[in-house]
Amino acid sequence: MRVSIFSRYIAKSLLTFFAGVVGILTFVIFMNHFIKVLDMAMTYGTSFGWIVSSLLNILPDVFCLSAPMAFQIAILLTLTNMSEQGELIALRAAGFSFKEMVRPLLICAIILSMLLVVMNNWLTPRSYRKFINRKEEAYSKITKVTLEPKTFLNLGDWDLYLDELDSHSGAARMIHLVNKNDSGALSTKVNASSGKIILTDTAVGLQLKDGQMQRVADKDPGSIIAANFDNYTMSISLLKARNRRLRVGEMTTSKLLRRLHKDPLTDKVANEYRSAISMRNVLALSPLILLFVSCPIAFSLGKRTNKGWGMLWSVIIIFSFYLLMTLGLSLGKKYVWISYPGPWLPLAVGLVIGHWLWKKRLNI
Repeated sequence: MRVSIFSRYIAKSLLTFFAGVVGILTFVIFMNHFIKVLDMAMTYGTSFGWIVSSLLNILPDVFCLSAPMAFQIAILLTLTNMSEQGELIALRAAGFSFKEMVRPLLICAIILSMLLVVMNNWLTPRSYRKFINRKEEAYSKITKVTLEPKTFLNLGDWDLYLDELDSHSGAARMIHLVNKNDSGALSTKVNASSGKIILTDTAVGLQLKDGQMQRVADKDPGSIIAANFDNYTMSISLLKARNRRLRVGEMTTSKLLRRLHKDPLTDKVANEYRSAISMRNVLALSPLILLFVSCPIAFSLGKRTNKGWGMLWSVIIIFSFYLLMTLGLSLGKKYVWISYPGPWLPLAVGLVIGHWLWKKRLNI
């Protein structure tokens, strides 16, 4: 019974700190993306739905980045707070061992790691791919189009000029269109005395009346093809064709493994794939190793320790962890033989240091 009550107490304390810290870290990281997305929306004239969809798709990636750091900080804040209140000494006097104290923290770490394994390897890459697709959708749009009379408006391959325009009905007079990128022609011009302009998010529709089309041949500039028309309907797309390759972060681990086994890849690309797979799982398992290193430090700080020391040690441990992971990732991308094990460097170092701390500092 006493173990059950204690486990609930320490787990509740840990989750309280974790929720607060992960909320703050997620907000800070998320705001950086929010500013970029909002700036893109203003530049390219995207809709409110595009903004919401983009931000929702980036949230899993932000959580996976902030959760290990938040868990590390929560561990030390929980234990230093208990030390400051004298609760650790009381628990030791009541017969609780260090391992019993760590058990509820370990359960929380295992649950978080399992969640991060699923998210890092499958859910986050899919959400990130949707986010990149939304960005490409914005990039492919020319700009936010504002039709104004007596102004040349660039619409990709076409330049549009309107002498008169009724902004409410879309009725226009003296419409001139010039295409300078027509394949096989120096230029293509379309002139109409009147017509109607229909503007959507993806295209500009034109219903032209009483006009003429002229086309100057590329090989023979002196040859001009002209045709008169009474009614002519055309559409100018506001989307640019963009071909792109999938980034590593957009592909699930399963897809990366399939490409490694089936597709002919250069050593550089193969190393990048292997290192990315390892890094995802290192980040997912990081709560376990951070717990293993943090607990003996917190237990040995003493009763006079306050939460400020917990924050200081958290910064040191997190900085060291990501420094070692970056080093291992860089080595993995450079050398084939270390592409898989390279990113695991912080876990290996953490196990050695954690084992030493448990043995020497706590005599376990």
